[in-house]
Amino acid sequence: MKVGIDARFITHQPRRGIGNYSLNLVNALVRLDPSVEYVLYIAQPDAEGILPSLTNVKVRQLFPSIYPIWENVALPFAAIKDRIDVLHCLGNTAPLFLSSSVRLVLSIMDVMFLQTGAFVPKPTTRYQRWGRLYRAFFVPFVARRSKQIITISEFSRQDISHLIFGINPNQLCVTHLSCDPIFHNSLFITENFDACIAEIVCHPFIFCLGAEDPRKNTLRLVNAYLKLLKTNVISENLVISGYANWDHSEAYFAVKEAGAEHRVKFLGFITINELSQLYRKATVFVYPSLYEGFGIPILEAFSSGCPVIASNVTSIPEVGGDAALYFDPWNESEITTTLLRVINDSSLRRMLVERGFIRAMIFTWEESARKTLAVYREYMDPSHI
Repeated sequence: MKVGIDARFITHQPRRGIGNYSLNLVNALVRLDPSVEYVLYIAQPDAEGILPSLTNVKVRQLFPSIYPIWENVALPFAAIKDRIDVLHCLGNTAPLFLSSSVRLVLSIMDVMFLQTGAFVPKPTTRYQRWGRLYRAFFVPFVARRSKQIITISEFSRQDISHLIFGINPNQLCVTHLSCDPIFHNSLFITENFDACIAEIVCHPFIFCLGAEDPRKNTLRLVNAYLKLLKTNVISENLVISGYANWDHSEAYFAVKEAGAEHRVKFLGFITINELSQLYRKATVFVYPSLYEGFGIPILEAFSSGCPVIASNVTSIPEVGGDAALYFDPWNESEITTTLLRVINDSSLRRMLVERGFIRAMIFTWEESARKTLAVYREYMDPSHI
């Protein structure tokens, strides 16, 4: 069997959600069965040298790198030329037209781009508007054409079935994600913090990953924290990481108006090593998101030995199970109450940490890869065609 994989998100910088999913899945997949040949298609050179170098793996950079041309012209032609049996597209979209000799497997993380509501981010640039329209048109079309769709949670499976007309639920396979191995090993890393992180961890703190994107719900968390600060019942600072342009955000203006700049620390994008250090040292990790297809940060925190409180919506309880405490993310008072409960109860935090370690062990890239390979093999079965 010869499998082609759309691996362009792995070499795209900065590498984010789909890129990290692609990298970890590919690394696990290519090691499962050496008899399966893989061709990894990329649009940008592998400057990091991060793609697997094995005898059953070939890497091909396709041109031009312009997204729609790469996907709809270069990729399908390469799949034919390389005599690919199965083409797996990992980033929600796939070629509009593909030779009938190539079987398409499509990974859809979520269908946020088909959602409406207050949590849906509004495009701020022409590129974002174009991208949203592109996905809204292409994804339903290629999803209906694909005989096999892989998604990352039972919640997303139901969401896809509901929002994309003509999808047979039986063609949807759930393969849960995991997190980067660095978080599993973070407890054994010698403490050697850089200056910025060292200053943060010298005082107890609450940690979260923030964004201007309304679905991340950062402003509501900040308001809940400021209420606790105002009543002098909390000594922990609040650290918000991954927040681009934070100094122009509503969350920062709320902090500034409250005169709490010395208690709330905003960070831009940080390295994965710095992220693991913050998880390890935080009193609690808060995940207040309004919509997630999965929620890898929950597993990152579990693996790092950090207690977690999180939203009780979408896929989040599916990932967190009994190892996290949950709150209604639309209710600031409930966020406040849950946060205070965990901060004031050390035995509760210890219990959450113990459950978190156990919960994180359930989710592995090896298991995700095994399920993915099983999809390929089922698709290659003549009775399935």
